Amino acid sequence: MSGACWTGGTVKLWLRILIGVGSVAVCLTAVGYWYFVTRDSREPSFVAWNEHCASCHGSGLAGTEFGSALIGPGPKHGETVPEIIKVIAEGLPGTTMAGWQDELSPELIKGLALYISERRQNYPGIADSYGAEPTESRDIQSIHHNFRLERFATLVSRPYSLAYMPNGNILVAEKTRGLSLVDPLGRQSPLITDTPPVWETLLSVEGAWLNYGIVLDVELHPEFEENGWIYLSHTDRCQWSCGWLVPATMVRVVRGRIRDGRWVDQETIWSVHKDHYTPVPDGVAAGRLAFDGRGHLYISIGGKNTYDKLHQLDTPFGKIHRVRDDGTAPKDNPFWVAEDERPEASTIHTVWSYGHRTGQGLDAHPESGTIWNTEMGPRGGDEINQILAGQNYGWPLYTNGLDYNGEEVSIGKDLGLDFPIEDTVLPIVDFTPAPAISNFTFHDGSQFPSWNNDLLVGSLKAISLYRLRIENGSLIEQEQLIDDFGRIRDVGMGADGLVYIALEHNDTGSLWRLVPLDTAGDVAP
Repeated sequence: MSGACWTGGTVKLWLRILIGVGSVAVCLTAVGYWYFVTRDSREPSFVAWNEHCASCHGSGLAGTEFGSALIGPGPKHGETVPEIIKVIAEGLPGTTMAGWQDELSPELIKGLALYISERRQNYPGIADSYGAEPTESRDIQSIHHNFRLERFATLVSRPYSLAYMPNGNILVAEKTRGLSLVDPLGRQSPLITDTPPVWETLLSVEGAWLNYGIVLDVELHPEFEENGWIYLSHTDRCQWSCGWLVPATMVRVVRGRIRDGRWVDQETIWSVHKDHYTPVPDGVAAGRLAFDGRGHLYISIGGKNTYDKLHQLDTPFGKIHRVRDDGTAPKDNPFWVAEDERPEASTIHTVWSYGHRTGQGLDAHPESGTIWNTEMGPRGGDEINQILAGQNYGWPLYTNGLDYNGEEVSIGKDLGLDFPIEDTVLPIVDFTPAPAISNFTFHDGSQFPSWNNDLLVGSLKAISLYRLRIENGSLIEQEQLIDDFGRIRDVGMGADGLVYIALEHNDTGSLWRLVPLDTAGDVAP
């Protein structure tokens, strides 16, 4: 009996342990907060600009009596990042602008070029981007179509994804809230009950959330009208059972049906061994879903672990996986291994491609069924890729971006990765500087026929929507359809043929849509 009792000394010991752990947690949180909110002022290219360039070109790039403006109207001395790098390195003959290639490292010169290009793009800071909450409709003229951008619905919490039901309802997955429906009049329903559990945000810094256990993507089965299946990805959470003192999560994909406001008939489609659950935050989980029209479901998994795992084919991280609609692995997957011939925790049998960083978007071409993704780089190097079976997409050994400390991205070399760039698939489109591209859709509808098969790509940092036309593996047309808008988390085609956009702002969200205008500026019939 006495052995089960807690003595005063035992209680004091546990109190000391708890106080010690709590103090460490508070200190780590404080350090992390300081690092996050001061990172822009400590960024090497910002420091280098003020040290070497601001005396002539101004701290805001608006110019001084000693040097020209690098923003606004007039000569810019280079438009693209490579052109700006050349000017900084070699100077401008016939002017007082001398070259810096003998004084600054190539990485710092590239960092300065990115700094200039980013300021020209006028991307807002992180906190400002989360605060961007548009309220007014506006009419927009674009190359092929004119349209009205109008607010359609207000959401209770931040969305991650949308799915469009044949009856005109829109399924909305809100990260820390769950699933709900928005009807054709823009009214949001109560939550669908009994979906996988979600957890409250652990920490918010300048609008960025730290989460462990959220809803990610939602996708309808291609034959939804016949079978009613809805696919949902989320980050499944465990702690003590996974051997961690802190929360650990990993992407899991389930399917179910909605009946009388409840999630029913749930089945697990793709999941991993608990050995692969990690305390890396869910912001890099990815979890995007796409069907190819041939009964296969593709699942993007971000670098939710150390980056050496991205090139270990028996781990799930930094890869796109392919399964049948019932979750079984096709034998024609490029690395398929029978269950009795692979380790219990291995996911090699579902791997379709690897070497990905953070895949924020995934979709199938409406005609060919080929899979494409959008992927965030570090500072620069956002990508649009066509996803090919068994191929290596290079991260972290190859990227067009820089590390956030202004240095070359050396993670791959530090990890001992060694393969030629010729053995990787290069991006079809590179965004440098990086707008933090998010999800996208291939336009496929009658409302904006001149956009059909074009990619409509959202962005977070740039708070913009882009249209890209790609033919025969090359970008032939690019247009910024909407600027100065909001953090676009998802974009897709509604059942009515209109383009819908999910915005996240502050702690809430909203849905917007693009409505065609006729030549007189009226809503087209």
